[in-house]
Amino acid sequence: MSTNKLHHNRYLPEEIIVQILCRLPMKPLIRFSSVSERWHYLIIEDPQFAQSHFKLASDRKTLTQRLLISTDYQIRSLDPETPSFADNNSSLNNLTFAHFSNLVGCCNGLVCVDVDGYEKHDLSLWNPSTGFKRKLPDSDFACAVKNVSRFAESDIGRSGLGYVSSTDDYKIFIDADVYSKPRQTFMEIYSSRLNSWKPIQVREHDPPCSFRSPTTNSMGALLNEALHWFYRKVGEEEPTILAFDLAKEEFREVPFPTFDGDADDVDVHDMGVQVVSRGGGECLCVSIARRRGGVNFMEFWVMREYGVRESWTMLFKFNTDHVSESVGGNLHGYEAIFVTEGGTVVFRLRFRDRLVRIECRREAEPVCSTPFNVNDGDGPVYNVIAYNETLFSVPKLG
Repeated sequence: MSTNKLHHNRYLPEEIIVQILCRLPMKPLIRFSSVSERWHYLIIEDPQFAQSHFKLASDRKTLTQRLLISTDYQIRSLDPETPSFADNNSSLNNLTFAHFSNLVGCCNGLVCVDVDGYEKHDLSLWNPSTGFKRKLPDSDFACAVKNVSRFAESDIGRSGLGYVSSTDDYKIFIDADVYSKPRQTFMEIYSSRLNSWKPIQVREHDPPCSFRSPTTNSMGALLNEALHWFYRKVGEEEPTILAFDLAKEEFREVPFPTFDGDADDVDVHDMGVQVVSRGGGECLCVSIARRRGGVNFMEFWVMREYGVRESWTMLFKFNTDHVSESVGGNLHGYEAIFVTEGGTVVFRLRFRDRLVRIECRREAEPVCSTPFNVNDGDGPVYNVIAYNETLFSVPKLG
């Protein structure tokens, strides 16, 4: 905590004021940051206060989770659990990115944003709750993009942001391509502690070289300081999960659930990997589209013990035919963005730029919200991610 004294108060000791502030929700806390320079430092810049506020909110289960939606012209914030889901499309006032921005990953309320991803791929770390923003140095991928013809396409495929607690280090993973002649491929990792990028050394038979992804879900699901993607091995039908350990900076496989019945009833194009809060902790979760007895279902499975195949348990499922009627067509081409243990799911319909919230209860048919049209005239939607409202930032080096 800052050694600077807070505003002098003849009635309350400084320690009590700090404890009171630590327990406040994000919105009033951000407003109080303008009371004085010292309060601004404590609330916006002090890493120990940010950690204390985050831990208290986590322990009391009062963390606020929101969705970020990136389009051509802005990034929007949406409350996934508000009763007026389809009407709540307030823009973020503190967004200052002037160009097209894509979302690369998020962790602890920090979001990695790919600014001007058409031509430059300038990455920044950004906290949507506080307005904190830090431009990152260019990766080898970004340098290559800037050195080739402006007509050569480029993109970031798999990506993610995570935190390594043992070294107090935020790390960003990118797997990217420049479609020049010859084609250039980059797999790199950024360290906030070193403020630099380095290539990831991958051998010919390592998982990333022998895997293919049938889905468009490119951001890794963060759990246990590792990023997770759904993958299928080339030449094999059985799906699996590919994990990248951010501390060891190496890949590994995580076993997939074992299904009864015919594997052909699983639609690999509508599979995804998420993280669900469960029983005071977090579990890896997979969403699986299946057809049973002529009926289409979406199943959600959680891994109760990380890394143990036998611990996979179905959390809930719902009949997607009922939901298709509500959204006006087939649900094929959807992506689960937000999942709760209680059965609330927010889907992105990839081919229609819509979000749909579904309430699943075991005793009843799923209840579907009015579809939220996420583009609203702002061009195509590039990414939607869930993030927690926090006070975290990344300290300057030197």
